[in-house]
Amino acid sequence: MQKYTKILSQRKMERISKKWESWNCHDCGVKEGEIHQLGCDMEICPKCHKQLITCGCFHKRSELPFRIPYILTPNICALCGEQWPELFAVSRKEWKKYVIPVLQREVLCRDCYEELKRIFPKGWRKVNDQRTV
Repeated sequence: MQKYTKILSQRKMERISKKWESWNCHDCGVKEGEIHQLGCDMEICPKCHKQLITCGCFHKRSELPFRIPYILTPNICALCGEQWPELFAVSRKEWKKYVIPVLQREVLCRDCYEELKRIFPKGWRKVNDQRTV
């Protein structure tokens, strides 16, 4: 099995460093380990682990069994492990063509996405089964 290794460019390292300079919540300003301010868009639902203000699991704050403190959780490329990869957009059709199903809901950096396109130039479904019977 081929391992994916990357040497991060100086530019990428600088971008990653800047992301880590601020550990406070970007919405309500609390520090790591503290409880978000009411209505913060970064608060996590204790039931479904999605965004609390949009999930619909609880209609009143008094229904919450507990609240999850803020911890910065970075986006990480599922293949190479790069933290805070620059976001990019491709159509859903193109994504499903080149990204194997187990990775389709994961974050990928542009370099790893381009590598999948190189590995599967006609898409992953078009790979010939070369097993001998």
